Amino acid sequence: MSEYSNPSAELRARVALEKYRFKNTHSLGQNFLLTEGLISMLLDDAEVSPSDNVLEIGPGAGVMTRLLGERAKRVLALEVDRGLEPVLVDVLEGLSNVRVVFQDVMKVDLRALIEEHFGGEDYRVVANLPYYITADILLKLAGSDCPPVSICIMVQKEAAERVMSCPGTKQWCALAAELQFYGQARVLTDVAPEAFDPPPHVMSQFIRIDRWDVPPVRPSDPALFRRMIRAAFAMRRKTLVNNLKASFGMSQDAARQALIDAGLDERVRGEALTLEELNRVCDAMRS
Repeated sequence: MSEYSNPSAELRARVALEKYRFKNTHSLGQNFLLTEGLISMLLDDAEVSPSDNVLEIGPGAGVMTRLLGERAKRVLALEVDRGLEPVLVDVLEGLSNVRVVFQDVMKVDLRALIEEHFGGEDYRVVANLPYYITADILLKLAGSDCPPVSICIMVQKEAAERVMSCPGTKQWCALAAELQFYGQARVLTDVAPEAFDPPPHVMSQFIRIDRWDVPPVRPSDPALFRRMIRAAFAMRRKTLVNNLKASFGMSQDAARQALIDAGLDERVRGEALTLEELNRVCDAMRS
């Protein structure tokens, strides 16, 4: 890199990966984005600004991390693979507003992390997520007591279709319901396999989910509502009465009465219900 006075993020990453002979770990879902032009376009779509705090999950080789650091106020990157530490040190050299923490996002105390690094201020999530853990990460973010103002992530196209599915369809699921309770989702762009190193065997989409200013439903007990969502989809093709019995320990009669009080057919299946209908069942259970 000595012949370049200010090497690009992409060049920094490619040189560092070669220098440290880093080998991608398939079990960690390491399909890196290295092309700077593509990543710049994605960050344009994410509308990252100099006033933003950004949480990145899975920085990989650090190209997106560096470009985020050049745009945002502060960047916190969570990485589980310590083998990437020397690569990230080289790629992020000179950026004082970027911090890499080697922790598992699924085990970290999100509120404590945001308080420590962002002073409790609003933050955005921008990430090329490991696909095998996409749903778990999204549910943790959306269900947190300090949720981000937006989530812009790379996911499998199939996962994006689930996130944006509708009640009564085959793909309508607990993930879709919880995320649509959290915010409004849309696809920003398609990304072909060859954009990654190594290429995955699936098409990808970069999606954006903006947290609602006013949620589509206003449950009196949000924690109970999220439990209701999980219960509704716990056993597909079972009636909601059976799922309520299993998830809440309700009697058959009490579960049936909750549905009747909510104005629903007692034979209805949970996956057929809208957020508003699920909320009515919650209210009936509390009354």
